[in-house]
Amino acid sequence: MHDSYGRNGRKIPQYLGNALLVLIALNLAGCPVGDGLPSVDATRPSSDSRILNASGMMSDGSPVPPHTTTTVATSTELLSDGLIGGLTIDRNGNIYTADLGSHIWKIEPDGETTLFSGEFEDPSGNLVLDNGDVLQSEWTNNRIYKISPDGTRTLFSEANLNGPVAIVQRPDGDFIVANSRGKYLARVPQQGGDAEIVLRDERVTQPNGLTVDPQGNIYIADLDSGNVFKWTPADVLSSLVELPGRGNAHNVYANGMLYVNKIWDHVIYIVNPETGAYGIVTGTGRAGYADGITGVATIEEPNAIGVTHDGSAIYFNTHRGTMGRNQTARIIMRKLQLSK
Repeated sequence: MHDSYGRNGRKIPQYLGNALLVLIALNLAGCPVGDGLPSVDATRPSSDSRILNASGMMSDGSPVPPHTTTTVATSTELLSDGLIGGLTIDRNGNIYTADLGSHIWKIEPDGETTLFSGEFEDPSGNLVLDNGDVLQSEWTNNRIYKISPDGTRTLFSEANLNGPVAIVQRPDGDFIVANSRGKYLARVPQQGGDAEIVLRDERVTQPNGLTVDPQGNIYIADLDSGNVFKWTPADVLSSLVELPGRGNAHNVYANGMLYVNKIWDHVIYIVNPETGAYGIVTGTGRAGYADGITGVATIEEPNAIGVTHDGSAIYFNTHRGTMGRNQTARIIMRKLQLSK
């Protein structure tokens, strides 16, 4: 096979050429998840030359663990403008995702999708509790609601919230909330009630995603700066890594590693929380819907992310569903099989 070169004269890696062939085939043959898919965006939105382009290597030279991306088909039409928000997974494998309009959807493991709760205004991050209740933040109105398994919602917290997004629970039982608009983290008591601002630092410019490890360390995905911060139970804040590109959306801790969605660069990074080494596990830097292994699979605007309770897989949603111009918006859920 002859080498290919781009307009700038740089050699195009063979794996990227293969991925583009897969994308072309998908666009010609149609996608297995239904009609209305937008065409593949041929341009990378970021000009950051450090993006690894799914090279299969971590930043420290070690290999990226193998991962496979597949698509969970749902036929549910979104009732909003197609923007997708938070994602959380219960012990039975059911996924709860918000559509950033007014609805929370329940997606069962087989893909069957039903409306779980409605009448929100810009629901963003969420968290399912062990008893089946779901905490749901409401970005516009600065509130957190508790939704019972039957879909009934009650106000859980309101004071001192400003653009609440991600929610995590610390080992002590209290909840920590990322306030994207307010640029701080707040603590909400386990039983609910007024929030208390517990972390405000000029380095954290737009906290969006949160995840917690078994030791109680909280990792903050900063949407604006590209930094991933580590905040310890001893109240020490440090920058773990500044990831290439733009737009750290949400993150999750799974099997001793961090996974961070880069919403505007169409990739997901794996990060070693001990060393800060990172690499791309899915996506090539160009938007698409091709399933496959690392280096071949393509994704589009990955936003929220969650891990199954057995640690076998991660699910993430596509920020714009399958909404294109003059097309019906549908929920698209992608699955990333993890290697242990």
